[in-house]
Amino acid sequence: MEINPKNVSGRYYSKKVRTAIWRKFGNDPRFYLQRQRFAGYQSEIVRSVFCLCPLGWAPWSPRLVESVVLGCVPVVIADNIRLPFPEAVRWPEISLTVAEKDVGKLGRILEHVAATNISTIQKNLMDPTVRRALLFNTPIEQGDATWQVLSALVTKLDRSHRRSVASSQ
Repeated sequence: MEINPKNVSGRYYSKKVRTAIWRKFGNDPRFYLQRQRFAGYQSEIVRSVFCLCPLGWAPWSPRLVESVVLGCVPVVIADNIRLPFPEAVRWPEISLTVAEKDVGKLGRILEHVAATNISTIQKNLMDPTVRRALLFNTPIEQGDATWQVLSALVTKLDRSHRRSVASSQ
């Protein structure tokens, strides 16, 4: 998973999380791991129950949105990540978060979730408003990703304006 583990600044790609996943679960039949995208990538996501979303050079990756849109429960492995559009997407109800230090326990964690509350998570994942909030449409639709970005900017500008007015009084 980590072909070139260091970038020019000397930082490790994914803080070695992907390497740990590959070493621990690369030969585990419960996990389907590939080093890079391939022609059947999206069909594998559709067939999967859980989709690992570890950090790369940055904590966020398109796999998170792809997983949600294709109906696979995202397993976010990126400490301190701020997931997109939390006002519109109830992330704790449609995804799992696993601490980077707990990657070695992924098998047990996923088995536990599969045995206890996977049907509730999958039901929440099928909510069309969740998918709409993560996709950009042309033309813009109320509640889509463009709408979410603009809404966040309006909120930020409003807060900034109120602070500015308060500090000038």
